[in-house]
Amino acid sequence: MSLQQLKHGVIRCEARLSGVLQFGLMKNETFTREALREYQNELDKRKQTELDFK
Repeated sequence: MSLQQLKHGVIRCEARLSGVLQFGLMKNETFTREALREYQNELDKRKQTELDFK
């Protein structure tokens, strides 16, 4: 997964959790939070704990 894909994944998950986007294929908050955890785990593997969203 590229850094760009991680960035977009985090943004989409946060938008779903805040109510801006519908859950869609994520189905519910639980699936969305799990996806967000997976993105964070991938970032941790890469030793990147913060993304530059500029």
